[in-house]
Amino acid sequence: MVNKPFSSLPKPFVELQEKVTDLLRAGPAKDVEQHMKAALSSALARMDVVTREDFDIQAQMLTRAIEKLAALEKRLAELEQGPPKT
Repeated sequence: MVNKPFSSLPKPFVELQEKVTDLLRAGPAKDVEQHMKAALSSALARMDVVTREDFDIQAQMLTRAIEKLAALEKRLAELEQGPPKT
């Protein structure tokens, strides 16, 4: 039985751990590196993740939307008050 210290991780990472363990037992360092990259890419592809660039773009869009919403709420409040009384 193999000791799996990260068994509470999501299934793709557990599978990755098993592949890395097998590769470390079987091959030279260059092969291990190539296989690890492929296994990691495969594990990440099966997960619901986005690139940092996509995340940053969405964060900027959200910031602009919040700013526009605040401006619209302020404008609506002004319109609800009616024209200024003189």
